[in-house]
Amino acid sequence: MKLCGQISIELTVDDFVEAADHQKRLEGLLATIRASYPDATLAMRERRERKAMSLARAAPRASGALSRYSEA
Repeated sequence: MKLCGQISIELTVDDFVEAADHQKRLEGLLATIRASYPDATLAMRERRERKAMSLARAAPRASGALSRYSEA
C-alpha cells in the first residue's frame, strides 16, 4: 500500500521578497521532516481566489424518443 501525507499551509504575503522568506523557513522545516521521510518534497504555488460566476440555466430539451412519441 502506498500513502501520501500532505501538510497545507496558506500564507498571505505582500510581495515576492516576503514569499521567499516564507519559502526559506519552510525549506528549513522540510529538512527536519526529511530526517524521517527522505522523499518529502515542498511545492509552493500562487493561489488565486475564484471569481463568482453566474450561470444561466440551459433550456430543457426533449429526447428523440419523446419527440417521436408526441408526433404519433
